[in-house]
Amino acid sequence: MQERLREVDANLILALHALLEEPNLTRAGQRLAMSQPAMSGALTRLRTHFGDELLVRVSRGFVLTPYGETLRKPVRLAVEAADGLRGSAREF
Repeated sequence: MQERLREVDANLILALHALLEEPNLTRAGQRLAMSQPAMSGALTRLRTHFGDELLVRVSRGFVLTPYGETLRKPVRLAVEAADGLRGSAREF
């Protein structure tokens, strides 16, 4: 598990979270202050990592694949847990 985790860039987890919550490259990018091309590049890397399209284009934007849907909750929980670490540091 730890070996697999080392393969993932933490910034990609944030991009994945934004894309799973907002399946629109432009709006997901805006959430992270990333351009649409940068978000597109992140999606390409995520697709390669997971071996799944994650988001597929339809007539009115993108929809999550079934696998993408299964990632929503664990990714949200991981991002929330990581965000919680920021508040756990002791004051000196």
